[in-house]
Amino acid sequence: MVRDDGQRAMLFELDGRIRHVAQELGQAHESVIGLTGVYHNLLRRWADA
Repeated sequence: MVRDDGQRAMLFELDGRIRHVAQELGQAHESVIGLTGVYHNLLRRWADA
């Protein structure tokens, strides 16, 4: 979905960090929800339309 290697790498890294934070704080924590929103917004922005 994301062609640019750098953007794809950033999304991969962000996803890993979100998973780690979610394990520490729980899925319902406001930080996890906020970071997940950022991840999805970047994915929509960078994805091929």
